[in-house]
Amino acid sequence: MSRPDLSSIFPLEGGCACGNIRYSLNASPLVVHCCHCTCCQRETGTAFALNAVVEGDQVTLLPSAPSAPWLQPLASFPESVRDSWTPKRLRPGVSHDTKQAGSSGVETSDKFEKDIPSPVLLPVPSDSGVLQHIARCPVCFVPVWSNYGAGPLIKFVRVGTLDRPALLRGPDAHIFMRSKQTFFEVADDGKPCFKGFYPTKEGVWSPEALARQDKLLVRILEWRKENGLDG
Repeated sequence: MSRPDLSSIFPLEGGCACGNIRYSLNASPLVVHCCHCTCCQRETGTAFALNAVVEGDQVTLLPSAPSAPWLQPLASFPESVRDSWTPKRLRPGVSHDTKQAGSSGVETSDKFEKDIPSPVLLPVPSDSGVLQHIARCPVCFVPVWSNYGAGPLIKFVRVGTLDRPALLRGPDAHIFMRSKQTFFEVADDGKPCFKGFYPTKEGVWSPEALARQDKLLVRILEWRKENGLDG
């Protein structure tokens, strides 16, 4: 399936409802799913979830919105559930006086790290049988993305959390149609629909997206082995 070239619109910014978590989506998604599974319906309280699937390192955390600092989390979370993998960066043009660079040039200042909050990763089941970890703002608990079997290396970004979600031009495929709500009619626009998950990515993902995924496979396999997910 060919997806229109959207490279010129990136990066796109998004965030949670309260503004505590802000992020940048830096590349075109590999694929955009409209998922009608019962787990997504329950998690969102709506008829489906719209997820932009992208390499994990193509998402970066940004400083909170100006309106967010007065908000405080209602609960404390152990460091083990914080998303420590997603990279952070200041906005272009922002003074770098508050951070320091290590010998590798990577920003390592504790103040810089604390100035940009991370979501918390909370585990829940999914209809596919693969445990997902939902990245939620620790203040308002709005989900911004999920990690599945590839862990942090592939993110399922919630399209509705983007500031301008319409720029992605809708989903590439509808999945888990067997549990679609009867009142919702899927547009007859040629987008493929599947009762469950599609059996193969060919025909759903673009050739360019498949090539990008191939580059990730070794890293994904290594991550799964390190985390005891593969024998």
